[in-house]
Amino acid sequence: MQTQTILITGTNCPACKKLIERRIITISGVTKVDVDYVSGKTNIESDHLINREEIEKALEGTPYGYKA
Repeated sequence: MQTQTILITGTNCPACKKLIERRIITISGVTKVDVDYVSGKTNIESDHLINREEIEKALEGTPYGYKA
């Protein structure tokens, strides 16, 4: 199991948190997602390292972005 922390931009409310978590949990191998909507800090637990393209695809169509 791997844990990685990324920064999601554009978050500012509990609804943001829920939407991002719902989108990222759909990535194959992801078992847990926790978003701090104030800072955008997002912890992802998965069975492999999730790459930028997978995250960006999961967030496609939302106002949120992945900041490296």
